[in-house]
Amino acid sequence: MSGPLELPLFPSCYDCLSWSEDGELAIAAGDHVQILTPKNAAERLGHDTSQSPINNWHSVRFRVNVFTNNEWPTIYPQNRDNFSLGAEQSLSNVVALAWSPPGLAKYRRCVLAVLTSNLLLSLYEPVGSQGKWTRVAILNGALKTHFNSTVQEDGMLLRKSNIRAFAWSPPLKLPAERHITPYSVLPAESRWGFHLLSVANDDNDVVVLRIHRPPTGLGPPYEAGVLSVNSFQDTDEHYPKLQASSIFSDILRSKIKILSMSWGLWFHAKESASGFLAVTHGTALKVVHLDVKVLSPPPETGSQPQSQIKAISKDITPKFYEGLSGYHFTGPLAWMNTDDSHTVCLAAGTLAGLILIKASKEPHQGIIPSSGQVRLQELLFYESPENDSETEPPRHPEPISAMIVAMDTDSQAPVLYLATAGGFTAAVPFRDGDDEYPIHAVPWKDQLDDVRERYDFDRDLGGLAVARAWGMASCKGMIAAGITVHPGDMIEYRTAAEERLTIIMSTTDGSQSDGLESRSVSDNSPEYLRQQREAALGYILHFEDNNENRQPLSLSILYATACCTIIDSKNEALLSQAHKVLVRLATITGVDLNDELSKCTASRTTIAPKPVKMLDGPGGQMFERCEICSAGIAWYSTEEAQCAAGHVFVRCSLTSLAIQDPGSSKVCSSCGKEYLDEDSIEPSESDVSYTCRTLFDAFDTCVYCNGKYRA
Repeated sequence: MSGPLELPLFPSCYDCLSWSEDGELAIAAGDHVQILTPKNAAERLGHDTSQSPINNWHSVRFRVNVFTNNEWPTIYPQNRDNFSLGAEQSLSNVVALAWSPPGLAKYRRCVLAVLTSNLLLSLYEPVGSQGKWTRVAILNGALKTHFNSTVQEDGMLLRKSNIRAFAWSPPLKLPAERHITPYSVLPAESRWGFHLLSVANDDNDVVVLRIHRPPTGLGPPYEAGVLSVNSFQDTDEHYPKLQASSIFSDILRSKIKILSMSWGLWFHAKESASGFLAVTHGTALKVVHLDVKVLSPPPETGSQPQSQIKAISKDITPKFYEGLSGYHFTGPLAWMNTDDSHTVCLAAGTLAGLILIKASKEPHQGIIPSSGQVRLQELLFYESPENDSETEPPRHPEPISAMIVAMDTDSQAPVLYLATAGGFTAAVPFRDGDDEYPIHAVPWKDQLDDVRERYDFDRDLGGLAVARAWGMASCKGMIAAGITVHPGDMIEYRTAAEERLTIIMSTTDGSQSDGLESRSVSDNSPEYLRQQREAALGYILHFEDNNENRQPLSLSILYATACCTIIDSKNEALLSQAHKVLVRLATITGVDLNDELSKCTASRTTIAPKPVKMLDGPGGQMFERCEICSAGIAWYSTEEAQCAAGHVFVRCSLTSLAIQDPGSSKVCSSCGKEYLDEDSIEPSESDVSYTCRTLFDAFDTCVYCNGKYRA
């Protein structure tokens, strides 16, 4: 196994790592964000194992602190309550970043949300064929638009639109409805879910946004709508030892901000869902209950109906647990549970410790907000004893700087991993019921010690080197931990050339890893691939039978799908449906399709190219024509097309059309299958464009391996 990754950068914030489900690791590095993407097996084939393990990754680095005047208008000085001098004069460094759940970005990938120190929250994704990372949205405008009608003062509107913290919710997926036919496809809301984002502004409002990507591609790339707003007022519970009427107490309360938040699981009912959001308001812990109702509009002819959601939120902290005011919460926050567990656990960081709040849950009612059914456990951090004679080891003084929840591959139960800026690490496995939660060593503890000891030995520090954890992230059973090492007995002087961030890769069982192994087992047997392909063919051939109120598909794609079924499929039901579709096409266009109809009962046959007279005649637009020589194209393979003059093209793996323009295609990033790109189709081919968008809305991942597309 290769060793840890060493990067020439220094993190600009805690929780500086975020790992998307697509395998992209984002790192906050000052005014830049660095993206590491693992190379596939073909790209790593000639890799020299003696070289640095960073050569196994593609690396992209882009700036995030460059804004236009339209994106960040000039803000003139306000009064001291509304103007944040630090944010206005900052270098706009990264203070938080997180990937969205998959399905939001183009090709159903993840979007990267980046919060900079000028209090702007931006969304980034690769744009264009070169994959250049670009800012595609700034979400502060959604808050300003929402509060503009109720807030008249410019200074207060500025506070309402500044963002201090954010968190993505788990995808809110609709329950799968009953299947009408074997070839039905679940809607996108059931496959990917709604994407909700909670943000906290400068006025301590917790705003829940729904982030949506318009399907047409017209207008802004992303739309953000406000679902609910919860306002947290300053109270005396943050500083109970101060005199409430003193000027010092008033100043402290006015500076309280929401700095961390975390979403829990969703509980689904028949037509609604409920979720829980935990936030740290100053030094207090708050729990918000969100009740979401899904509104399904009636189907509209010619367009894909989009479901809408409404939400109502409320603060349930007093009902959740009454004894939280006695603790000094610092964050971060995380939730642990399993689908079949009877309890859910909220982990919250405190000064030199961890609080575990365990609550009972019901499958359709969510967490029971009753103090009698909520238990609290406090875990304190202790340093390792220097000798055996110590009766009690000293307390570890540092707060938590990184915390994640990852699924253990052996027990299939969630485990909480945490680390502090002082180098303390711990793993807390989830326990259902009333059992006490123990503290175990993290699986990558030995690797962390090796990095620290090597730094200590190289600089002759006599064992006084310390390691600081800056962030952790997990993906598909893998854990990445970002650490830096420093001398512990002197003031450190460090130049930019000496900045180093070490990323340790590990599995949950403790084995060292470079992060390149596939954690998902996919069936690539010929029988599986055939079933996947026939499912797509069946959906197209049965489309008009199952979607009476929708615009019919393109005749050329229907004909191509029927021909593909004839030459490749042995499924009698599909061949019968292909015969039915060909009869319908012959009736609509008046074209003679007897040759194709006669071959619906034959096995492994070919279909000759159409003559020029038929291509130029009525209904000829249904057949494929070579764009180089205008000759007809024969049908002999589902992967390749050849015209009568010998020009060869690749066929789209979904529509079965020949891809005659190499720039109008997209490929699967996993298996390399080629597809038509619906965004590259000429406007004159409106029926083909509509059909491609309809089909790629249903099959938004590869029909063979479920891989994500890329341009």
